[in-house]
Amino acid sequence: MADLSMPEGTGDTALPRTAHVGILVAKTTEIDEPDWCTGHRTDQAQFKPDVTHYGPERAIEINGLRILQAMLAQSPYALRAPRDPALYVEEGSFTGSYSPAGVEQLADALEQAAAELRVLGHGLAGLIAGGGR
Repeated sequence: MADLSMPEGTGDTALPRTAHVGILVAKTTEIDEPDWCTGHRTDQAQFKPDVTHYGPERAIEINGLRILQAMLAQSPYALRAPRDPALYVEEGSFTGSYSPAGVEQLADALEQAAAELRVLGHGLAGLIAGGGR
């Protein structure tokens, strides 16, 4: 059986032991927000490095087929990602099987989407050059 008696010299005069532990604290904080940001959810706490500003979503659709969606984004407190504004791009809903004619249509749509994406990229460059917030 283990000896549970107090070590000598640790009677009532001994200081209590302490330990340092990490805790998560959720509180609201005020942050700068760029003019183009569409706002933030206030019902969920997040780590400050995860705060991301998003602009309005721009869907790139060709013949009713969503090829891409893109939006301005900035993570000003990021630890591992760039903090500058960027164009956040997601693929659309064009996954599937295509006939030869469908492949041609998809290729044409991707070319048109690329042209629209370039326009958005030029807009981002202008925003950054102008010190864009």
